[in-house]
Amino acid sequence: MKTIAPPSLALILLTLGRALAEEPHKDLAAAGHEFALQVCGNCHLVEAGQKPAPLLKPPAPSFSTMVARRDLDEAWLRAFLSKPHGDLGRAQTMPNPQLLDFQIDKIVAYIQRLKREKKPR
Repeated sequence: MKTIAPPSLALILLTLGRALAEEPHKDLAAAGHEFALQVCGNCHLVEAGQKPAPLLKPPAPSFSTMVARRDLDEAWLRAFLSKPHGDLGRAQTMPNPQLLDFQIDKIVAYIQRLKREKKPR
């Protein structure tokens, strides 16, 4: 009778690592969507038909408007979300959201996904 050796720990970790590396962007983007609705949605229109609607009248730029900007890349967005925004001018003042790195990661992942979805195919 032939015995089959159990998989090595290294093989198990490699397989698990690959699975985790492929999925986090989807999960992180989904988490970013939920976070954006809760935090950013008070001022911005995160998605069409958003409930509750933004409190600002008129609302801050919508996420769909923002992702259409060519200069909005990951580095710019991370820098923007990491510092106070009072220098935007009186009409465009956004308060410093004081986000933690993991929260910025979520929003960036979500916006990057929106940008990929918006690209012409």
